[in-house]
Parts: sequence; C-alpha cells; structure tokens
Amino acid sequence: MKKTTKGILAVAIIGTAVFASQAMADGVSGVPGSVDDPVVTKSYVDQRIQQALGGGGGGGASVSTGLTVVELYPGQTLYGFEGTEFIVRTGKVQAVAGDKGDGLTDITEGVDLSGGAKVQTNHLLLIARSDNRGLRLQAGYDGVSHIMVRGKYELR
Repeated sequence: MKKTTKGILAVAIIGTAVFASQAMADGVSGVPGSVDDPVVTKSYVDQRIQQALGGGGGGGASVSTGLTVVELYPGQTLYGFEGTEFIVRTGKVQAVAGDKGDGLTDITEGVDLSGGAKVQTNHLLLIARSDNRGLRLQAGYDGVSHIMVRGKYELR
C-alpha cells in the first residue's frame, strides 16, 4: 500500500473513533436497532397512538387518526363521538339524532341535519357531542354505503 493511502486510511479511522466517542459523550448511545436505540415499526407506533387516544380495545369503539373507510350495511348504525367527522361517499344515508333530538352538523352546507334527514354524498359532517348521533342507511335502501371517518366511532 502506498504511504498516501495508508495516511488517508489512518486519518479516517481516527476521525471515526473521535466522532463515535464524542457522540457517546453527548448522550447518543448505541447503534440504531440495538437495545439502547431500538427501531420500531409503523404498526407499533400506530397501536400506541390509538391506545393513547383511548381506542385500544374495550367498548367496541375504534379510533381513526386519518381517514378510514367504513362500510355501512342495512341494519347497522355508525355512531360518532365528540369531534368525529364523516364523509358519505356512496349509498343512501340518513342522519341519526342524538339522545336530546339534536342532529349532525353539515359543514359543507352550513346547516344542522335533524334525525331522519337525507345526507348528501361528499358533504363533511361533524359530530358535536357524544350522545348517540350517527348515520344509518335510508329505509328501503338495501345496498352498502362507504363512509370516510376521522375520529372515534362505533359500528352497531
């Protein structure tokens, strides 16, 4: 090996050793993927986020941190909790009023939908309170509806 190559190699090795020792002194310990600095999967992170948001099992409720497509079949009702958003993509759907008779907020139209009101496709709906408000298929419609959901919801 030439003297120049040996010199460059020696400088690189010494530089790497100095950098590694400085990183460890700064509190950066371990190698990515080691016990000190584990690598986690996206599904693990998503699971932990859902648990933190209160959707980690129990009660049958689910939490959608992004937009999730839910299929609504005849006889089922899709209930939303406070702050849940719905967008009906397909099917004929009606609003389900809350326990006090309050309906859903149609943000696209800027109106409140009372119980039994037809819900237009591609309108953004908001659940203001958690009191059994939601969506169900219109009477006589025997198809499937696809609804995009963001937030906590329950399908019964």
